[in-house]
Amino acid sequence: MFEVIYKYLLILLLIVTFIFLSSTGILFIFGIVDESGLFWHKFFGIVLVVSAIIHTIIKRKKLKKLTKEFINIFSNKKVSLDHDMDLLIESLENKTIKEICEIFNLSFEEFNKVFQDNKISFSSKEQSLKEISKDNSIKLFSIVVMILDYKANKDNNSIK
Repeated sequence: MFEVIYKYLLILLLIVTFIFLSSTGILFIFGIVDESGLFWHKFFGIVLVVSAIIHTIIKRKKLKKLTKEFINIFSNKKVSLDHDMDLLIESLENKTIKEICEIFNLSFEEFNKVFQDNKISFSSKEQSLKEISKDNSIKLFSIVVMILDYKANKDNNSIK
């Protein structure tokens, strides 16, 4: 709730600041310079700088992540916005069904049930998730989510 209010007020503040800075700047261009105009121009300039600093402090983690991604683009490293999920998918994409069952501690019947419930077909236990994804025209991410969802529900039911 606080974040929504903060963002809305920041946008309003930026709009008002931009309008006043622009209008006083235009007045200066036409040679209409008086003491009050100069005061308001300085005031809203300071408000803009202070709000930018506060915003940067609050969003420093996002700025750090964005900076890292920006540097990765120019250093020809792989760019990934959701690094953890990319690593998970990369680590699972070449695993066979048999290996996936072992990793997630699922029986082949449970795994098969997940795939049947979601209308995903496969030919053998030795087929990789990447191949299954390609054959069924479904994203690998979606398959992993289905498996994780089944596993989470199974674990929650066994706890109860």
